Amino acid sequence: MPMAPNVATWGALLKACKKHGDSEMGRRVERKLIELQPDHDGFHVLLSNIYASKGKWDDVIEIRDMMTKLRVLKIPGCSMIEANGVIHEFLASDKTHPNMDAIEDMLVEMAMKLKLEGYTPDTNEVFLDVDEEEKESIRFRHSEKLAISSIFVLHESIGTVKPYLRQLIDL
Repeated sequence: MPMAPNVATWGALLKACKKHGDSEMGRRVERKLIELQPDHDGFHVLLSNIYASKGKWDDVIEIRDMMTKLRVLKIPGCSMIEANGVIHEFLASDKTHPNMDAIEDMLVEMAMKLKLEGYTPDTNEVFLDVDEEEKESIRFRHSEKLAISSIFVLHESIGTVKPYLRQLIDL
């Protein structure tokens, strides 16, 4: 390279490490990223997810402990909808919306209908040490799915659904 790699270059390499499941290279890349931008939550979370995908839970704990030591907080992704000029924001497994009971009911109904049609949520990206049923529940409570369910509950003129931060793999 004619120039030194920057944070974006190293971040792309870390993303490639995740795609190819290379946790050892990922660890080396993370060290470089910590030198360049120690307060970036995404790099730590990505490496943690690489370890989790390989079932290396001790390494996941080590990364999370490092985040605590460095005072790096994971910024949760959110999804927003606009209904008649009012912004409604959702986080994964959010319970704060005033219509959450109805939104949850709609989400359960939609999940049941999808399953009857043969849909199975992709739980490969749920990096928690929980059983498959809990992983499915987590997938169905993603912020974008909560936002979509709220559209049917609010029965209002909806502008757009806007995901924030990360692209949803399984919508």
